[in-house]
Amino acid sequence: MTRERITVSADIDAETAKIVEDGLDRFNELHNGPDPTKPLWLVCRDDQGRVLGGLKGLIQWDWFVVLILWVEEERRRQGIGQRLLRKAEDAARQHGCRRVRLATMTFQAPEFYRKSGYAEECRLLDVPPGHAYIWMSKTLAD
Repeated sequence: MTRERITVSADIDAETAKIVEDGLDRFNELHNGPDPTKPLWLVCRDDQGRVLGGLKGLIQWDWFVVLILWVEEERRRQGIGQRLLRKAEDAARQHGCRRVRLATMTFQAPEFYRKSGYAEECRLLDVPPGHAYIWMSKTLAD
């Protein structure tokens, strides 16, 4: 009989990571088919090409997932975030997405997303301590 040994580490070698990730991918494919995830980036630049903000997302089945939405501090409240989000939603529709999901924290931008039509789905308290982690979603109009 073989004995198991569990290691704990903040870092792992590429080969081991690939074995674990590929194992989960194979299992998931049995139930969902091949992973359809595609990245999508939107970047806002000024006339000199300097990055003022950006949005990183994923197209996943008929969902668009907002992973990151950031606007340079001195350019906030000027509509850049709204334009990035709106353009991302338009691009998501063009890729066949019907819904959007994202996560934010209470010290980040939940009110910004609410004003853009997102509804809170779930809230996990004290993540990070003293705040909350919020999942939000929106159905895209045709």
